[in-house]
Amino acid sequence: MDRKDFKIENTAITIFCSEKADSPLILFNSFNSDGAEIVDMLSKMDTPDFNFLNVKVDDWNHYLSPWNCPSLYHSEPPFDGDADEFLSLIEKTVIPEALKLINGSPSYIGISGYSLAGLFALYAICKSDIFDRAASMSGSLWFPDFVEFFKTNLKRKPSKIYLSLGDKESSVRNRYLKTVKDKTVELYESVKEQGIDCIFESNPGNHFFEPDKRCAKGMAWILSDNR
Repeated sequence: MDRKDFKIENTAITIFCSEKADSPLILFNSFNSDGAEIVDMLSKMDTPDFNFLNVKVDDWNHYLSPWNCPSLYHSEPPFDGDADEFLSLIEKTVIPEALKLINGSPSYIGISGYSLAGLFALYAICKSDIFDRAASMSGSLWFPDFVEFFKTNLKRKPSKIYLSLGDKESSVRNRYLKTVKDKTVELYESVKEQGIDCIFESNPGNHFFEPDKRCAKGMAWILSDNR
């Protein structure tokens, strides 16, 4: 795959372009990664050709939260709720620039993310109609009122949604985080009721165990039409 690095409004972006024309484009919002390890994992899996767009997000609590929420811990900042601002940047600037770099036109565009970026991926398909598929790995679905919002606000009916969670992620004392499994199951059941192809996968470990591997599994699932 051909790699290109560039910046948009101080946001570091890396795109891995498929040699095959019209391959799907998967957008991944990352914390401190260029996405290379995940791309390498995907290349060793049975997936169709794809383009991979990695967007490095510096301030997650600011740009990936859909609305205001108190901080989880005293040592952390609150959630500012500026996801709409960041989504606008993706729709109007990042994706159009990426489309100039890939071969042909993508057969579809998917969005993915881990943790709060996984929540943002699901929020994005509620607010935008450009995404056909979404993968939320260990998504922060504990976020107050999000599941209720998601149930009635899908912008379009996506082809596929992938959900996953570590089997120890809800075994915590924090009043928000301990609801994550129940909230994820609730959203999964709602998605299935709407007739959307969806899977909820349980992975071993807590929230911080093998995130790249979990991400690769989720992206492989939305990329493969026969799963």
